[in-house]
Amino acid sequence: MEVAEPEQGQLGRYRIERTLGAGGMGVVYLAEDTRLRRQVAIKKLRKDSTSESAGARIHSEAQLLAQLNHANIVQLYDVLEEDGGIALVMEYVEGTTLREWMREHTAPLREKLGLLMQICRGLGEAHSLGIIHRDLKPDNILITLDNSGGGIAKITDFGIAKSLEQDGENITREDQVAGTVDAMSPEQLQGLPLCARSDLFSLGTIAYELLCGAKPFDRGEGGTMALAQKVVNEPHIPPQRARQSLPDPLAALLDKLLAKHPEQRPESAQQVYEALELLHQHGSDDTDTEQFSATVTQLLRKPPSRHRRTFRALAGAAALAATGVAGYFGWQYATRLEPQYIAVMPVEISGEVRGEKNAEALTATMVRQALMNAASQLKASALVSFTPKEGQDFDTQLKALREKGVTDALYARLDCARVRCEIELQRVGPVDSQIKQQTDFAFLADKRQEAEYRISNSAATLFPSSYHDSAVEQRKMGKQDYDRYLAILSKTNSNAVAQDDLESLENLIATYSKNASLYLLYADAATDLYLSNNDRKLLSNTLGLLARAEESGINEVSLLEAKLLVKSLGTDKEGFESTLSALQAKGHPSAHLLAQYARFQFTQGDYESGLRYAQDAAALNPSADNLYLIALNQTASGNYDDARNTLNRIVQFYPKHWSSYSALGVIELESGNLVEAEAAITAIPENLRGWRTKSNLGVVYFLQKKYEPALEAYQQVLADTPNDVYTITQIGETQQLLGNVSAAEKSFQKVITLTAEKEDIETRLSRALALAKLGKLESSIPIILQLIKNSPDNSHIKYGSAQVYSLAEEWRSADYYVHELLKQGMSAEWFNLPAFQRLCTQPQASTEVKTAICD
Repeated sequence: MEVAEPEQGQLGRYRIERTLGAGGMGVVYLAEDTRLRRQVAIKKLRKDSTSESAGARIHSEAQLLAQLNHANIVQLYDVLEEDGGIALVMEYVEGTTLREWMREHTAPLREKLGLLMQICRGLGEAHSLGIIHRDLKPDNILITLDNSGGGIAKITDFGIAKSLEQDGENITREDQVAGTVDAMSPEQLQGLPLCARSDLFSLGTIAYELLCGAKPFDRGEGGTMALAQKVVNEPHIPPQRARQSLPDPLAALLDKLLAKHPEQRPESAQQVYEALELLHQHGSDDTDTEQFSATVTQLLRKPPSRHRRTFRALAGAAALAATGVAGYFGWQYATRLEPQYIAVMPVEISGEVRGEKNAEALTATMVRQALMNAASQLKASALVSFTPKEGQDFDTQLKALREKGVTDALYARLDCARVRCEIELQRVGPVDSQIKQQTDFAFLADKRQEAEYRISNSAATLFPSSYHDSAVEQRKMGKQDYDRYLAILSKTNSNAVAQDDLESLENLIATYSKNASLYLLYADAATDLYLSNNDRKLLSNTLGLLARAEESGINEVSLLEAKLLVKSLGTDKEGFESTLSALQAKGHPSAHLLAQYARFQFTQGDYESGLRYAQDAAALNPSADNLYLIALNQTASGNYDDARNTLNRIVQFYPKHWSSYSALGVIELESGNLVEAEAAITAIPENLRGWRTKSNLGVVYFLQKKYEPALEAYQQVLADTPNDVYTITQIGETQQLLGNVSAAEKSFQKVITLTAEKEDIETRLSRALALAKLGKLESSIPIILQLIKNSPDNSHIKYGSAQVYSLAEEWRSADYYVHELLKQGMSAEWFNLPAFQRLCTQPQASTEVKTAICD
């Protein structure tokens, strides 16, 4: 078949009627199919086209269109090709482009939503076949009328579209950043790999222009390159600034579609369609009214009615009308705010802060607290605790924040002269180390309360307006009282709080009963103090105080976070879960809550649940900390191979995540790989080894029968953590083997004294062992039985149980637990203690155990 020139009026069986349009690469003609008697559009490549890739483009378009058959995509009928020329015969759409339609029509919102839904359907069909359009814009959307006069949208011009399965060389390098700048995604403008979500950004620009009557980025006078820089680096114009009457849910959807990073956009065109469908179904003819906005907003805020399991509303079912279920969840997902995990970096001060002796320290504490307060003003945001290690520079701190899964870091730099300070606030992205937003202003250092209020609200404005909840309300204290508050805050930040500080805070709360900061500081200080002295009265007193705070107008999310912190240290599982669910209902970031729940389950000895929730947290936010939480639960339940794989994955991506090396040391230690255990632990710089890591190194020496170095290591641990009962128990066992019987008995008696009325797992296990070592088996065994009942999978409890039962000459029970530990991978070196070796002469002991542990 000859591909003739248009002046001849015929292309094969197609008779040319007129030219519909022309571009740099080719011409589009209106023609008649003389065989089927229908009008068609023919796109023909110009013979004088100068683009080397023009032929590749039109060949690519033909291949892709041949796969597509959808009512909202222009259909390919035929391909004409001969002598190097090519033409595409396509469905003729009588109508206009969406660009022209927007200029010529003033349509109600409902009609615009209908067109966007159709574009989503066509785009979804292409994406389902792995095809990315790459040049989606109003000029490539054709609008025609159906029999009832309604508009039909059809996507056309797949000339630079690309299949995800295609070899990247199929289209030449000049096309790698092809497309129209004001419709292209940031990643496309930067020449980065594309995915279906790249088309969703372009869809967002179309929807923005259609719904708001303006473009999302101000072109200004800088030309195309300046516009490209804005698309890549600057936020789009807030939708409701362009059109005030736009419903809140639609503004949220546009914000999601126009997110800078693909992972922050809706997952698929189908989800966007479902969101739009809900609005379309529940709207009215006069859909631009405030009543419509309020109705839709109320509907979208309706909470799910039940959970698949406790705290798993992430995939829960809502009791909405059948017509709205899919739309509700599609909309809820598409418009949900992307979770933010916010950390506050150390405050930098240069110059002199004149005033009292510690004026500079008080100013730094105030600024830090103000930045932390800013997070409480933001929806879908959680504050991540962060204290950098000594000597870390700025870039190293950002790297540490990346490991913690932090999405946004707040940083303040002050330049002070006497009582005047210039402050620069920055919101930094740890992932790319780029400054997202910044602001600066001056404040008076002797007016710290006023400065704290302004800094908090200014820092909150560094985040998109869709995240804003409520500004911090200033609650003033007397200057002397405020300085007392800052001093206690500074001590809490450095873990130096004391009992009299809590009494001071109680006095301040009595005077300033509506000051939220005082209640929250009390919760932090009380929990810090509890961790050092294990006094449970602190927890109950704090919960009582926070209950009274509910009547003081405190930000509800902040109050719930404080309660969750306190309850995470207790044993009230139901109370912890109810607080967690309340926070989730407030839109708190799910990964943060899942991690907290996993940690709580771990401390309660429920490692199966802890692992499940840690995995859920890591799926949403695969930070080193969340992966580490998975490994902890895997290790505690004896899944050493899985834990080893998880930890190796962490250190592969985060080679200085020292906690993972420590955990690897534990696994190798419990597996009897003592050389590997020592190597993992000593890979950690000596000054960065925590007391638990030092304790594990002592155990390595102990199992190698190097009792003197083991005793020295344990005593170093005790210098760091006086009265740690686990370490004192280990010291007693080492003294026994060195023949220091009297010293060993004193150690075990000290453990019994320190563990009176203590309820946590580790303390009770140490008490049971100390009692058994002193021959008080009638008191030891009931503790062991209860521990086994509560935590049947805990390998440490199994090991302690085996010791106690051996000392009690309960040989069958001792044999059972030794056998269980050997089966899960614990090495024979762990059973060199005299208590275990007594099994070797007992007829009740199994052959497997004797073969494994006896010489």
